[in-house]
Amino acid sequence: MKETGTRKGLVVLGVIFMAMVFVSSEAFPWGWAVHTYVDDHIGKKAEPRNLNEIYGGMAPDTFIYMFSNPDYLGYLSYQTHNEFMKIWNAAKWSIEKPSAFGFVSHNDVWGADSTAHHACITCGEEKGYVIVKAEILKDTLIAVVFENLGIFLDDAIALEISHELVENAVDILMKRIDHSIGRKITSAALFRSPEFPLLLAKAYAPGFAETFGISRLEAAKIIVSAEKEFRKSLVLYGQILMQDEATALQLISEQTAGVAKGFLAANGIDLPPDTDITPLVQYFTELAMALCAADFADEVDATTSYVGAQMKAHGISY
Repeated sequence: MKETGTRKGLVVLGVIFMAMVFVSSEAFPWGWAVHTYVDDHIGKKAEPRNLNEIYGGMAPDTFIYMFSNPDYLGYLSYQTHNEFMKIWNAAKWSIEKPSAFGFVSHNDVWGADSTAHHACITCGEEKGYVIVKAEILKDTLIAVVFENLGIFLDDAIALEISHELVENAVDILMKRIDHSIGRKITSAALFRSPEFPLLLAKAYAPGFAETFGISRLEAAKIIVSAEKEFRKSLVLYGQILMQDEATALQLISEQTAGVAKGFLAANGIDLPPDTDITPLVQYFTELAMALCAADFADEVDATTSYVGAQMKAHGISY
């Protein structure tokens, strides 16, 4: 893919990053590259099952771009991360099982996200891996932003930004242990089963409709539309991670800088006109990469083994 095409595509990816900033980081502690790695190792090896498991493993984040309706966003994201068995139980046909398998693996209760959010396996702390690293990064972020821009960030805002920076950093680092991680993300999105959006609607539309007083048909349309946009974002995200590490870092930093300005403004913090914070974002992404470089692979591998064992223990197989 040409770099110009990638840069143009960042306009689309910005929608996803914007949502990721405004939604609580509790919903999606690991980035999509980590989920891709996990499902690539615990599931079937043959395509198309492998690709559908990978796509399913990213799909609980389908609704994070719905920032125009935060009530829908919050409800559906909670459902996909915590009421994940709905989709497994709704998958009645063999063609639906691979996606449902990956979907369940993502969960925040005993799935992959639990080690990033609640309890890391290798870092020796009673917190998730991403949380631990973000808390380390936070204090430096507060000090440097104040020194360079004269702006004080309180702990909550700084921690939210730090979560995103750590997620970005780990996803970029994943290229070091799997050079084809970007291709796998894009391929999974391009070749996901056409039945998946309907499976997602079958699992979550009834409760969604009842909760918000809309018809099941309207609820299903909203879910299917969200999945369509999410799929597009994954195609682009994978293409960004296909670039060399320096280019991927630069592209993600450029986009995150734009989104960070919007996030700060939404929280009453206006940057001076024409301020380009891309260098600061890239600096902190690199700092986050340095914080994670020595141990991220061990945590990701331990998470992969843990999730594989949990899937077997909970009878998730096909």
